[in-house]
Order: sequence, then C-alpha cells, then structure tokens
Amino acid sequence: MIDTTPSARLNEPHYVAWVRERQRAARRLSGWLSQRRAKPDLDHEERVDAQTLVWAQRHAHEQRLHDSAIEQLRHN
Repeated sequence: MIDTTPSARLNEPHYVAWVRERQRAARRLSGWLSQRRAKPDLDHEERVDAQTLVWAQRHAHEQRLHDSAIEQLRHN
C-alpha cells in the first residue's frame, strides 16, 4: 500500500520533479509578466505600421528569392 502522507510524497522522485518543473514555470512566467507590465504597449498605429513594414520586408525578400530562382532556371 502506498503511503500518501505529505512527508512520504516529498520523497517520491516524480513528485519532486513535478514540483520543481512547476516552480521553474512559475519563475519564467513571473519574469515574462513583469517585463510585459514594465513596458507599455505601442500605440495601435505604431503596431500597424511596424507590422506593415515587416510584411513588406518579408515580401521583398521572398520576391528576390523567387527572381533569383527563375534566373538560375533560365541559365541552366
């Protein structure tokens, strides 16, 4: 029969690993939350502008890759 008293549970390796993982996750989350609270969100217009700029850069890069691939196919 398994003893379920708190002192017996503390000696179980799976329980100890589970508790340590929960503590690590809580520490990671608390750090992330403090950073989110410390930095105010950008204005909505700034976020839209930033997203548009990133999309344009990514699209231009994809277009350059496409053009390069077409040129390689033409010359081979």
